[in-house]
Amino acid sequence: MFAPLKSRYDAFAERLLCSLSEIEREDVRSFDRWFYGEGWRWLAGIVVATTACAWIASRLPWNMSFVEATVLFNLIVLALLWSGLTAWFGYRKFSGRVFRYVLLAPALALGGAIAGASIGGLIKRSDPFAWMLDSAKLRHVVIAGLVFGFLYTVVVALIAVLRNREYRALAAHLEAEREQSELSRKLAESRLRMLQLQVEPHFLFNTLGSAQQLAEKGAPEAARLIANLIRFLRAATPALREDSATLAQEKALVEAYLGIMRTRLGKRLAWAVDVPPALASVAVPPGMLITLVENAVKHGIEPAADGGRVDVRASLAADGRLELAVADTGAGLAGGTAGGQGVGLANIRERLALLHGDAAALDLCANEPTGFVARILLPVRRPDATP
Repeated sequence: MFAPLKSRYDAFAERLLCSLSEIEREDVRSFDRWFYGEGWRWLAGIVVATTACAWIASRLPWNMSFVEATVLFNLIVLALLWSGLTAWFGYRKFSGRVFRYVLLAPALALGGAIAGASIGGLIKRSDPFAWMLDSAKLRHVVIAGLVFGFLYTVVVALIAVLRNREYRALAAHLEAEREQSELSRKLAESRLRMLQLQVEPHFLFNTLGSAQQLAEKGAPEAARLIANLIRFLRAATPALREDSATLAQEKALVEAYLGIMRTRLGKRLAWAVDVPPALASVAVPPGMLITLVENAVKHGIEPAADGGRVDVRASLAADGRLELAVADTGAGLAGGTAGGQGVGLANIRERLALLHGDAAALDLCANEPTGFVARILLPVRRPDATP
């Protein structure tokens, strides 16, 4: 029996909520939570207090019975509460019309009181206008109508003015936050783009320096090195200008770079790159992995008299994040990378903070028996996902 009525009420409430702004909808939800929590107790207390006032009023020489006073007082109080809630949730309808309601409300309330008294006469099967000949009843009706109209005007006008002022302030605050968020996003994108452009010449000049050293020595591997360098630059230069690259692309860059370094260092450098096929399409920030590899070669392998080995590995960490690890068996503390204060490492930390916040990190630790391990932890994201 009640199921159709409830479904109709729910549909009506949903349509009503859809017609409100997000701020107003949140106000309605907050009121619902409050009313079904402890608000109904306040309503019951108000009815009891109003009934007690009606009992006191019926004892005064107003020619009014306890039942009449109870009905009248509760109607006035509940109508004022309803008017207050109407103004509280529908305050935007009163915007620019408060003065009109101030003038019309007392007149409408007086008209309603007169109509109610006449209807009461009809219910008692008497002349509906006979009460006008009784000065006491006429005084009661006029006073009740004017008092209710005045109270209604004060409640509605005060709530409407304050709520509209609050709404405008909150709307302006939200708009300012939106503009600030948009500005911060653009600044972050600009800063990230600047950092990525900073990486590009860093790789370029270091790699060209290695090629220059081999060419000056007349090494027979110079032609192969130049070929590897061309292949490296063709892949690296466009990738560093993109917002993201796949792990497969970064693997190709790392292998090309390590091939170049192997040509220059010879047997002093051994290396391996392990990227599982399941992770090849995972999106990663461009240039970060190659920066760690370059640091491992420059600060770990080159300073070591016997050279060493560089192992690059991609895997999933225990918490589900992508782990990119670069381990070397080079000079270790003697290489100067213990503090992690190099330009390349600082660049990686700043880019990770801009892209992923606290969800990403760069960790450095000692390798056994010598060397260092650098790990990047970041969320797993496919190329078509939103950063």
